[in-house]
Amino acid sequence: MQTLVLKGQIKGQTIVLEQPLNLPDGTPVRVEVYPLVSPEAQTQREQALQRILSMGLPVDEWEQMEDEIIHGAIRS
Repeated sequence: MQTLVLKGQIKGQTIVLEQPLNLPDGTPVRVEVYPLVSPEAQTQREQALQRILSMGLPVDEWEQMEDEIIHGAIRS
């Protein structure tokens, strides 16, 4: 299976690509979407993670903590 990596934007329920796929109509494809983050935002995220890890706090459920952090970021 050929893999193509393309950039684009989501507009409503449509993905608008920066360049055409150049595949025949009806070609089955699998799409994976990865939101792009600005370098500044990525640096801020990494710094926040380092601050959390440096606290050395005991965590029973890493997945629960991750979910809570993500949901808190979405709400703010």
